[in-house]
Amino acid sequence: MYTISMPFQRTEENRKQCERDRREAAKNPLVPGARILRGRDAVPVYDSFSSCRQWCYPLSELNDLGFFSYIEKKKDTDENSPWTLQAHPGVNVYLYILAGEGTLFVGEGNEKQERYDFGEQELVIVPRNIPYRMEGEWNAVCFHARCSVYGTVAGDERFPHPVWVREKPVCSGKELQDQEGELLYFDQVMSCCLSMGKREAAREYADLHKAPEGLEPASRYDIDELYRDVTPCDPQTHTEENRREAGKHAQILGARVLKRTDAPAVYNANAGLKQSSYPLTWTDDIAICNLAEKLASSDLDRPFDSHSHPDIEEYKFILSGSGTVTIGVGDETCEEETYHFTAGDLVILPRGLAHLDAGGYTALYFHTKQSVFGKVPGDSLYPHIAYVYTRPKRPTRDEEEALNDPGTYIKMNSRETYNVYCPNPIVRVEKNPTDMTHLRPDLFGKEDLT
Repeated sequence: MYTISMPFQRTEENRKQCERDRREAAKNPLVPGARILRGRDAVPVYDSFSSCRQWCYPLSELNDLGFFSYIEKKKDTDENSPWTLQAHPGVNVYLYILAGEGTLFVGEGNEKQERYDFGEQELVIVPRNIPYRMEGEWNAVCFHARCSVYGTVAGDERFPHPVWVREKPVCSGKELQDQEGELLYFDQVMSCCLSMGKREAAREYADLHKAPEGLEPASRYDIDELYRDVTPCDPQTHTEENRREAGKHAQILGARVLKRTDAPAVYNANAGLKQSSYPLTWTDDIAICNLAEKLASSDLDRPFDSHSHPDIEEYKFILSGSGTVTIGVGDETCEEETYHFTAGDLVILPRGLAHLDAGGYTALYFHTKQSVFGKVPGDSLYPHIAYVYTRPKRPTRDEEEALNDPGTYIKMNSRETYNVYCPNPIVRVEKNPTDMTHLRPDLFGKEDLT
């Protein structure tokens, strides 16, 4: 459905665009980091573990995301260079399928291996620390948080993309021969990595049920059956087959694939667009994941409100169309910045800065549950937060009443079906009176006043 034309090299025009972006960002020098990562600046690599071409976006240590890439997978690699069985310690990995179809295999061996078929506009969730492989022909964006919902950090600060090579495929090239069982930490663009050595899976465990002579041995349990009996679980997906597959490993909470039908479209009155929210839960590292479809015509009668997300970055990957994002509208504490975006661009909305959109586009919105600075937005049940700066006009009374007044601070659940209205944390904002040096000439010399 969405095929994005990704380049293999940077051009002089790309460099000029970066300079223009830097000049915009310089308007607010106290807010570090990029506001937009252009698709044209993504680094093309060939990942031998997945036999896929990937374009890795140059995230930094300041970002809440540890990794973001665009992937193109071909069908013929299933036979001539199959996916290496691998795992990602500490964090869930998310793949949003843009085009094509394929299969996710979770677990080792055949006895308890889970199998999930996926297609376009579906969200694949690879559980942390669990071996998996993938087949089929598809395009996707792949991403994971830097910090998990449990506070664990992926890799380290410089190398936040962990890959644990569990088992090389039979048809794999010789280059993986010495890497089986190895734990690798890659940087954000997979240009270099740290080897943490072998991390062999313990296949044999001490028998904790053996008792000394004279004592009755403890009973053995089917652990997954026990978890199915005693641990209620949010089903997330309405697909019965997928729930049965996930039940094979009941200790591993959460869905593996969220179907497009699990995210019904609703109208977002504040943004004037159609939005579909995927049903993430408490155990996900990502707080929200929304597919947004905006018409350019809504700029006239249903413009975006200006709002911010305290303590967390919001990411917007542009799937099709184009538009602009303006930072700082309605916020007296910063200058306005404007960025044009198009398909393939990853827009990064800085934590705590007001923003609004214009144009006609389709985009994937998401943000993590925990920031790189250890901040948790909202709470466990309501992890999506917004502070409102403007209340644009609407053509109908119902839409007017659905908007929030400036100064409103709300927490929302992952599906954006419920709001919790909080006391306004910003009671008063004004410029600090630092320009009053003339009142105290005894404290300041001429050199201080120049």
